[in-house]
Amino acid sequence: MISIAEILRAHTVPGFHNIHDIPQMTFRGWVDKRNYKISIPIASKSFSLDIYNHDVMLQPFAFDINRMATSAFESINGIVPENGLPKSLGWLIIRSYYAAYFAAHAILRIFGISCSQFDSNESRSITEVAKLYSLQGGKTISSGYYSCNYNFSNSTIQCDQLNNTHQDVWKTLHVLLDNLSTKVSTSDFLKKDRDNVIEFLFQLRLGLSNKNNLNNGAWLSKIRNDVNYSHSMGAWYPYVNSSGDHLKMFRILNGWRNPPFLEDLSGDNDHVLFIKTCVSIVSLCKELVEDLYSINGNTFLNYGAMRFINQM
Repeated sequence: MISIAEILRAHTVPGFHNIHDIPQMTFRGWVDKRNYKISIPIASKSFSLDIYNHDVMLQPFAFDINRMATSAFESINGIVPENGLPKSLGWLIIRSYYAAYFAAHAILRIFGISCSQFDSNESRSITEVAKLYSLQGGKTISSGYYSCNYNFSNSTIQCDQLNNTHQDVWKTLHVLLDNLSTKVSTSDFLKKDRDNVIEFLFQLRLGLSNKNNLNNGAWLSKIRNDVNYSHSMGAWYPYVNSSGDHLKMFRILNGWRNPPFLEDLSGDNDHVLFIKTCVSIVSLCKELVEDLYSINGNTFLNYGAMRFINQM
């Protein structure tokens, strides 16, 4: 059966496999360098950048993909039960969350979406470029967290300010998965292969939304906050209200190295649903990275994500 990554490949940003050297700049750094123009008036929390060169634009996306994917794999690798405390789940949940969070960032960038913090340097650079083209209109770009969507077909990046760094990343991923499902449904692949991918994306969106109980897709962030700050879910000693699924959760965790797969989630409790969803996000990230690498093995991925995978 054709892999999920192969079917999704048509919707990724093209050209990553042609980057051979180690990228040296984040997306934020690229914004600060002002290697773009502005052709429509800016708003304080929304603006569009016109890209001069696609190959140059790939560099910061590639840099962020590599570091985020590597961080995801390192975070999830080697999570094992505590000696003498097999029910201890606090760090399992927190590390699994951050592995999925880093993987989500990498996945978004593979499809041309960067969620990034813009501080005063970046905000000032954008404002001054707008002023150069007489499109500032008295506005100043606000510092904050932005979702920037690269439309490579018309060489523009649309950036809009978000409200919450973690919750809005999950919301952005939730929307992307829905859009990908729509695109896959009209693709030319065999129906059984299309249906397999669409079902996986559907189940993943269910996990992100706690079975549609949280429509913005930020349920993983809520669980992380509850466990980290309120010590809920029986994750910490003496494990009051623990589900008793600790052994199952650790077994599921080992599946991140396998191809992404999600079965029916309807019968899972919150503990199991959380781990399944985190693992599936990391697994999807790994398969997308490996798919890029399969096109050309001599790429930037040799210096980060693939080097880590091969070292394991």
